[in-house]
Amino acid sequence: MAIMWPSQGQNAGSIPATRTKFMELPKKYLHDRLVLLFIMLLAVFLVVGVSLVLLRFDISKNPTTIVAYRPNISGASYQSGKPIDIYSMAVFMVITAIGAVVLSARVYGLKRHLSIFILASSAFLMILATVVANSLISLQ
Repeated sequence: MAIMWPSQGQNAGSIPATRTKFMELPKKYLHDRLVLLFIMLLAVFLVVGVSLVLLRFDISKNPTTIVAYRPNISGASYQSGKPIDIYSMAVFMVITAIGAVVLSARVYGLKRHLSIFILASSAFLMILATVVANSLISLQ
């Protein structure tokens, strides 16, 4: 069904605007086993990473926490910050996982291998974010 603008008549000769859903999944996206595997891995890594940050990080131990390690010429230097900096790692993981699935679904109709690469690289990014969050929390 086409939507005609009020100024257009039936014989206006222009292309009518059509209604599209914001997020239409390609028909085969959720039937592809490799895509489902990477979405499942992404979900598992997301749950592990976010739960690691939320359950292991304890504000009562120290009101400031180590958020970065920057070596310099005179020796190692730890950068301290607020607890919100550690919690932002969990928010980063959630945004990255959601963004990867949405981007992968949008690209799947054009190039399947690119969609799978997006999911695989974001799963690797979840692993790296979990390792970094774990190491920063263990330095507390």
